[in-house]
Amino acid sequence: MKFLAQLQEMAASEIMNIIPNDIYEEIKQKDSHPLFQAYVVGHEGEATGRMVGTGTKILHWFSSAINKLWEKLKYGTKIFHGHNIDSSHEGRQSIGEVVGKTIKTIQSKVNAIAITYIYPEYRGLPLDVASIEADVNINPDDSVHDVDVGDITGIALGSSAVEKPGFAGATLLSQIQAFANGQSQFNVGGGKMTTLGEIKKFVSEEGVSPSEVFGRDSLIDDPIVKGYVKAEVQEATTGEYAHRKRTDVKFDEEKKKWDDEKKKLEDENKTLKTESAKVKAADLFSTKAKERKLDDKQTKFITKKQENFTPEKVDELEKEVDAFMDSTLEEYKETAKIFGHKTEKETTEKGGSEPGEGGSGEENELIPN
Repeated sequence: MKFLAQLQEMAASEIMNIIPNDIYEEIKQKDSHPLFQAYVVGHEGEATGRMVGTGTKILHWFSSAINKLWEKLKYGTKIFHGHNIDSSHEGRQSIGEVVGKTIKTIQSKVNAIAITYIYPEYRGLPLDVASIEADVNINPDDSVHDVDVGDITGIALGSSAVEKPGFAGATLLSQIQAFANGQSQFNVGGGKMTTLGEIKKFVSEEGVSPSEVFGRDSLIDDPIVKGYVKAEVQEATTGEYAHRKRTDVKFDEEKKKWDDEKKKLEDENKTLKTESAKVKAADLFSTKAKERKLDDKQTKFITKKQENFTPEKVDELEKEVDAFMDSTLEEYKETAKIFGHKTEKETTEKGGSEPGEGGSGEENELIPN
């Protein structure tokens, strides 16, 4: 199918940012002032396309189809002046090639944009509309108008004076001709800017920054920039700004000292509280051992483990002591089982052990009395 589209507005400064550096440098080797043009080759909405061998058909292009179109567009895709009957390349002379591509939303519609390099001998042609040549799959059900884009075989350029765009409402983006000395000539809508007023208007409307138009050295050498920089440097070294900066630096240094000292005191205070809590915990262990009616072996086991006790929450010391004793007694029970001995509780419940069972008390201190 073939779909025809006119160009839309686009900041000329964007074109150079879209073209890969290696492609641009390769072109500059053979063309000292190449001409680049940006074209919308498809956007959301209805478009009238001509099916090769069938006729025209109105299709609705969703954003998904435009994204596919953009993805399928390849660097090096040939550019032709107009279509032929079947979109083949036989007998057609290429007038340029695709050197960049992008996708962006313009007036709430997703647009696929191609950046083309026009060969020097064809720069004089009136080329302000674009039309893709692509393999597409179309659902035979007329109630479904989505498009599945296959390979893009070429792009045809033409004049809006004789061609009607298939994508309605598309207008000229822009074109840029880069010269060997680094300067560029911008054209919008086919007309050149010749006065300072036109240049200022273009820069303002397109949102072009000074650094995109002029080089670093040109900006630095500008008298206004030089004067401003000089005043700023003087203010930064001798004026009120410098005084504020020195004051701020001094304040930051003192604040860091205060913060470090505060943290040191907080750490020391925490250590003192912890040590004090450990002393209190010793009395609590003794008291709770009696309350729980622990035997000598259990008491000795807990006392041995007590040196590893460090309270995390000083305000909840009693709870932590209880929890520590619970876990330690459980460990005591498991350790006794490892050696094949019963705790006093287990012996009582089972009516005591057989004579000689588990060995003597001298053999292992975990054996209860």
